Amino acid sequence: MRSWMLWLSWISPLLAGELQLSPPYGSHMVLPMDREVPLHGTADPGKPVAVHFLGREFLAKADANGAWLVVLPATPASTAAAAIEVTSEGKRVICDDLLFGEVWLCSGQSNMDFPLSRSTGGVEEIKSANVPKLRLLNLTGAPTDARAYNSATLARLTVKDHFTGSWQPCTPTAVTGFSAVAYHTGKLLQASKGVPIGLIENAIGGSGTEAWLPMETLQSRPDYRPLLSETWLDSDRVSPWARGRAKQNLGRHLDANHPFKPGFLFESGVRPLAGFPLTGVIWYQGETNAEIHDDAWNGQLIRDLVTGWRASLQQRSLPFHLVQLPRIGGSDPLRKFWPEYREVQARAAKALPDTHLVVTQDLGWDSPDVHPPDKLPVAKRIAESILKKPD
Repeated sequence: MRSWMLWLSWISPLLAGELQLSPPYGSHMVLPMDREVPLHGTADPGKPVAVHFLGREFLAKADANGAWLVVLPATPASTAAAAIEVTSEGKRVICDDLLFGEVWLCSGQSNMDFPLSRSTGGVEEIKSANVPKLRLLNLTGAPTDARAYNSATLARLTVKDHFTGSWQPCTPTAVTGFSAVAYHTGKLLQASKGVPIGLIENAIGGSGTEAWLPMETLQSRPDYRPLLSETWLDSDRVSPWARGRAKQNLGRHLDANHPFKPGFLFESGVRPLAGFPLTGVIWYQGETNAEIHDDAWNGQLIRDLVTGWRASLQQRSLPFHLVQLPRIGGSDPLRKFWPEYREVQARAAKALPDTHLVVTQDLGWDSPDVHPPDKLPVAKRIAESILKKPD
C-alpha cells in the first residue's frame, strides 16, 4: 500500500480537487479476476471518499495531495455487469458495465499497432466483430509518421497528456482502429478460456526499446547515460532512422519530448498502470533496435525492459510473451541484422523467468515492407504461447 501512495502522491497534484478515478479504470473495463484490485483516484484534499462495489462500502480519506486508495476484494470471473460508485462531498463518479476476467497489456511498435482495418481479412472480420466479453482500451499517442508536429501535438507531449483513450466493448466501430494482433489474440483467448478478456494497447510505431525503459532503469547503468543526455537525438545508441524521424517531427523544437525519447513511453504509458494486476504482457517490438548491430546492447535492453517493468508495475512474476521478428524480404541494409536480433530475442527470453518467445519467422513474407498484413497467424502463435501448459 505504501508504494501505491508514493506513486499517487506524484500524480495527484495534477488532478487534486477533481473526484475521479485514475487510469486504467473506467466504464466497460474488465477488472482482474481472482485478484485484489487497488482502486485509486483523486478528490478534494482531506475529504472522505466512499466506494460502493458489489453491495459493500469501502471508505478512504484523500491525503494532502488529494490522493485516495481502497482495495477491492478478489472476485471470480463473471460476465454479470457490475458497477463502482465513488462519492465525496456531494460529488459522484460511476463506472458501470464492468466484467471480471483477464487483462493483457499489448505493447511495442507498429506491428502491434497495425490496425485490424488494414490487415488481411480485416474488413470482413470487422463486420462481425461484436464480442461482448472482449473489452478494448486503445491508448493512442502522438503520431510518428513523416510530419512536423503542430503546436497542439507538441503541447500533449507530457507524461500526463500523451496517451488518451477509454474502454469500449468490442464492436465493429471500436475494433476498426484497434491492433489486429491484439484483437485476434484476445478473441482466441476468450473463446478458449471462456472468461472476459480486457486488452490494453499502447503501442507506438517506430519506437525503440529504450523509449519503454523506466527512468530508474535508465539511471541505474552508466552505459545508458547517453540516452539521458539532452543530445539523445545524436546518440548512436538510438537507431539512425528513429533519430531522423524524431527530428523531422520536432522541427525546431528539439528540446521537446518525443515518443522516441528514452523513458518517455514507459513514464507516460506504462507507469500509470503500476499496481494494477495485469494478467500478462504481449510485447511485439524490435524492428527499430535491430538496426543497431550490437547483440550485447540489444539483449541488455530487452532484459532490462522485462525486469524494469516487473519492478515498476509491482508484479515480479508478470508473464511476458515476446514476439520474435518475422521473415522479411528485400535487400534493405536496415534489415540485414534481423537474423542476429532474432537470436538476441531468443536468448533474452531463455534467460528470464516467466518469459516466453513467440516464434514467427515462418510467418513473415518476401516483401521488404516491414509490416506483414496477415496478423491472424501471429495472434494464433501468441495465444498458443499463453495457453500452453507449464512444463
